[in-house]
Amino acid sequence: MTISGRQLFDELWSVYTQRMSSERVSPLDYAELVTYLLFLKIDDERSQRRVNQVRVIPEGLGWQTLFRKTGQVLENQFGFTVSECGRHDPDPASLIRQAIFEEAVPALRCSPAALSYLMTEVVSQRRWSDQRNEDLHDMYALLMAEASGWFKIASGQTLTPWPLVSAVIDCLRPSSSDVVLDPACGTGSFLVAAHQLMAKDGTKLEAGAVNGADFDPIMCRFATMNYLLSTGTPFDSAPPVKRRNSLAQPETSRPSVVVCNPPFRSIAPLPEGRTDLTRSGSMQLNFLQHIARGLPVSGRAAVFVPDNILFGSGANLTVRRWLLQEYDVHTLLRLPTGVFASGGVRTNVIFFDAVRPRGDGAAATSRVWIYDFRSGLHFAARERPLGRKDLDDFVACYGHRAAGMTRVSTEKFRPVSYQQLDERRFNVDILWPNANGPGEARSPKSIALEIADELHAALAEFKTLAAELPEDSPGEEP
Repeated sequence: MTISGRQLFDELWSVYTQRMSSERVSPLDYAELVTYLLFLKIDDERSQRRVNQVRVIPEGLGWQTLFRKTGQVLENQFGFTVSECGRHDPDPASLIRQAIFEEAVPALRCSPAALSYLMTEVVSQRRWSDQRNEDLHDMYALLMAEASGWFKIASGQTLTPWPLVSAVIDCLRPSSSDVVLDPACGTGSFLVAAHQLMAKDGTKLEAGAVNGADFDPIMCRFATMNYLLSTGTPFDSAPPVKRRNSLAQPETSRPSVVVCNPPFRSIAPLPEGRTDLTRSGSMQLNFLQHIARGLPVSGRAAVFVPDNILFGSGANLTVRRWLLQEYDVHTLLRLPTGVFASGGVRTNVIFFDAVRPRGDGAAATSRVWIYDFRSGLHFAARERPLGRKDLDDFVACYGHRAAGMTRVSTEKFRPVSYQQLDERRFNVDILWPNANGPGEARSPKSIALEIADELHAALAEFKTLAAELPEDSPGEEP
């Protein structure tokens, strides 16, 4: 019997709230534990099918070696299982297994009794491989939302809301003939959304059609499992996500579609050897350059950037001018505060295409269409979360560029010519007054949350500015 993603999540989360939270297990630790157990359980189910039997967990390490064990025996077997499953194995069919268990902590963070209860009373009660992909996706998305509060905020990790992920992918329109890349994929939401659209007509995607990378092994673990559950990808397939520092070297895969919400870190030195990029302490600026330079002609990209990249001087101005000159930067989405649960940074999405240089030497960008989704609006993860309908107007305004759809100006969506931007010293920090009307009456709590977001955003921008200033030379003593 299949049940909804919400019901699946509620069953799993009830164990956390009733048993494990009191044992000081964090939501992030619990999400990792559930990931390990679901992978083991689904692999066990698939190994017992009448046809197309596949097992990627070695003998002696699977679900059956854990199930019904208790106490110290269970704790010892759990530690042994997660350690051994993460060991390097040259067999290509084991690469996804290694991604799930890479650097897994063998020490059990909960009591053996709580682990045994989770396995026997919840995980073992369902045949997970028979659940609908969309329900597994919804379940895992809810689990990631709970875990996201424990992501490494200091390193810029955050969870992009699914309505925003969906809207951006709907604008990019990846098809089954595209190769999609997210070079800082986090929990893999963009990869999942891209796969769903590319395979919407039932087309089976080629291996390597959707690719992600991340430097953090925990994010690689979550992204891989998210993709597996949401798409039904066999566990012995080529891994959709690789662990690597994407900025360490130029992109060689030449993807036709790139989408990325890079880590929003104030200080992130450019790796040595990247002489092709303008040196900057901003990770977001480094990713923007990296993505643009790796995009082949006719390739298209959507990259999340903070406000300071739109108006900052120094490296920000250099990269901004270069991007407008060499690429067709056609759309800018200005996001409101409160979209991200972590808050703190005012964010935008830049959409651009790689085009052939113009024969007359003119800029590749003729005009930038700016959609003001910010003025007068504020969202809050709990009180007023962003919904997909909130972005339907933007997706409609964006249109079908490949089909040559003519864009129409509205109160929220207007073009700015390259000449106008040149006169503004390429400052793209533009909003349309009253674009969203006077706004609805808001509670004092909502207003206070917006003020807090604004203060966090200002602090982040000052940190970025400070990182780009030269060191003061020591002065002489009077």
